[in-house]
Amino acid sequence: MLAVRRGLDIFGIAVLAVAAALAGGMIRDMLLGAQPAAALEQPIYLWAALASAAVVFFFHRTLERVANPVMLLDALGLGLFAVAGCRKALDFGLEALPAILLGVLTAVGGGVVRDVFDGSKGWTETPDGNVIPKKERELINKKTEADFHADLNYKKNYPKIEQLGVQKVAGRDVYTLKMTPKKGDADTFFFDVKTGMVAGVDSTAEMQNMEVKTRVLFRDYKEVDGVQIPFTIELVEPKFAAFTISIEKIRHNVKQTSGWFKKYK
Repeated sequence: MLAVRRGLDIFGIAVLAVAAALAGGMIRDMLLGAQPAAALEQPIYLWAALASAAVVFFFHRTLERVANPVMLLDALGLGLFAVAGCRKALDFGLEALPAILLGVLTAVGGGVVRDVFDGSKGWTETPDGNVIPKKERELINKKTEADFHADLNYKKNYPKIEQLGVQKVAGRDVYTLKMTPKKGDADTFFFDVKTGMVAGVDSTAEMQNMEVKTRVLFRDYKEVDGVQIPFTIELVEPKFAAFTISIEKIRHNVKQTSGWFKKYK
């Protein structure tokens, strides 16, 4: 319903429906090490999400008139997903408290990721159903982040670049550059003195009326078909949301094989 209220076409509605329906379970399976994720292994989940998107697109006026029953069904669905997620976590040998947390993640994870930006406007739907339009500052920062070739467009995206000298970040000597766009928040980039590769980025942004400072570190660069790619990416600030992404292998233009979706023992 969020996508309809915001005037998205059927494709946009389908994308949001899939994100809301499957993201929580896929994040849970990733944390548990369950591969492939159930949403990929059993196509019925994807078809159910797409079917829901089609129903909302064609019958949203009718659904708006029965909002209370729809909310009740949504609440029942959240409870079912929470129980199913908790059960799966227990099957993987987790203790009660971590299992409960993963159950909650399964239920609301899809709602959490519904952060939408279409190039000019954007909004966020919180897990409790509130829709919060992005303010101008957030939208400006999103436009810079959305540049697919950002690493090749430093001069375009950041007309003002100041060198702040050499610092030590995460045990490495880095050149520190403060980069300021025409509009929006300045970012501080760290370039490894030895390799010249991006070692990290400090950013400050307003998110849902809060000032948030982030630091992302990049390391373990490896060459993949002539391109240097960091195989370890760490969000170290804010500490309450810290996580590490470790990449094992990168391939492109890979022919599809049926073996991708076989269940692992």
